[in-house]
Amino acid sequence: MVQPGVQIVDRFKPNVPSLVVKANPLTLPFGYFDAGIEYRTQRSGWLLYTHGFLRGSNSVESANYNFNLYVETQNYGRIEFGRRWYWQNPTMWNANRETYFGLTMNAGFTNYKFTDGYYYDDLGEVVLLTPLQDASRIDMILAVERGRTRNWVGPNSDFYGETAWKLGYNFGARMPVLLYAIRFNYKVN
Repeated sequence: MVQPGVQIVDRFKPNVPSLVVKANPLTLPFGYFDAGIEYRTQRSGWLLYTHGFLRGSNSVESANYNFNLYVETQNYGRIEFGRRWYWQNPTMWNANRETYFGLTMNAGFTNYKFTDGYYYDDLGEVVLLTPLQDASRIDMILAVERGRTRNWVGPNSDFYGETAWKLGYNFGARMPVLLYAIRFNYKVN
């Protein structure tokens, strides 16, 4: 029986640092920006990102804040710092990707509007009884992430993608956070 050869991701060399530029331009039309850099070797990396939401009321982030307030996020800005550890599982089905585990910390601000005078109608829509008030808070999010890099162009290409799940806690909002990320990466050197 003949088995096809396994291609192992060979983009990063052992003990040779590289700089990777990361971004998701698909979110820009919706007012979000997500960009950063990673200084990494074959097995680990250090991250520095910036995230933000720039405009208007965001219904996606509207929520019952601490279970007694209605909140609409107006804008936010955050800096993220993190550490990742990478590994490969060179089988026929996993040959085109690396897997990683990471620890991250986000710090920043959120501007929002809120009210405690509201209820939900029969269709599940929010009905405001009092006007929204402006407020701000300082955010700090500690999180763990698990993701994969993906070779969309080729096993050794400098352009590649990544997807990740991130689970953490926002101490400013006093609530858990679950995020999914898609990023496009370019290895500079």
